[in-house]
Amino acid sequence: MKKILLAISALSAALFSTAANADISVGGSMTAAYVDAEGNADQHIGGAISFSMSTTTDGGVTISAGGSISNDPDGTGNDTTATGLTSLTFGFANGSLTIANDVAVPSGTGLVGELVTHADSNQVTHTNDVAINVDDGSGISGTASIGDMSITGTHFYDGSAGTAGGHNDQISDGTISGSGISITMPIGDMSLTASSSETDEAGVNYASTGAALTMTAGNGTLGIGFESTSNDATGAATEGEAYSATYSTTVGTASVAIGYSGFDAGAAGNTSSKTDITLSQSLGGGASIFAEMSSLTGAGAAAPTNTTSETVIAIGTNVSF
Repeated sequence: MKKILLAISALSAALFSTAANADISVGGSMTAAYVDAEGNADQHIGGAISFSMSTTTDGGVTISAGGSISNDPDGTGNDTTATGLTSLTFGFANGSLTIANDVAVPSGTGLVGELVTHADSNQVTHTNDVAINVDDGSGISGTASIGDMSITGTHFYDGSAGTAGGHNDQISDGTISGSGISITMPIGDMSLTASSSETDEAGVNYASTGAALTMTAGNGTLGIGFESTSNDATGAATEGEAYSATYSTTVGTASVAIGYSGFDAGAAGNTSSKTDITLSQSLGGGASIFAEMSSLTGAGAAAPTNTTSETVIAIGTNVSF
């Protein structure tokens, strides 16, 4: 990504009478894709212009923020909007602290086999996906490094069920809250990530626990994972376990990955499985082409309709400027 660095010390001095230096970087990306759910074909085209800002205090603390003008690159239609400028991150020698309108507790850590970005559009509904209901909201997140181990803790105090923009920064009046922790550490030549989260939706508790282990295998990387969820809601279809695996490698100069996830959630015998395949080839200059395929089957997959299918394919191009 090409960056434009701007020194604004003169403006800061004029406004605040004390000199300060800040960096502003600008980057952009675009995606165009063709998505086909067994005859129901869509076009996805979108991207973003992103701005990031940072400065460093006399004490060595880095303070950063960012924003963007974007159009959703993995959906249909034009929903161009300005986003960002809703978080502030303070970086220290061994970690960072973020205060934001939107932070998420870790969930889905063990679902390493879920790989696609576009090829799940118009796919049949996954009724027994192992997931918690709401995993984000207005809150605070911190990351620290202890030797080779990285720890991230998150707490949100104002989430909204089913409302992407419903984070209202209500510290004392929020009705949905949650906390979680994630740890990443090496184990010999392998890397382990484990997480645990719990949320409270007006007295109904949801919990998520997951782990993922990655290692070198042959000419590629193997990942295996486990995810478990529980909740107080009677008969919840998303309470259960999932096992997941992925393998990624290169064929010539192309990157190839395959992932598989098996789900057992909800009523007894309510199982499903999902297989994802991705391929990406760099063209140089920040451009690449890609192909994806996703197939979802089993009792936890809703029946196909005229507009949805169990198997979806996508091809397209990504460009970073």
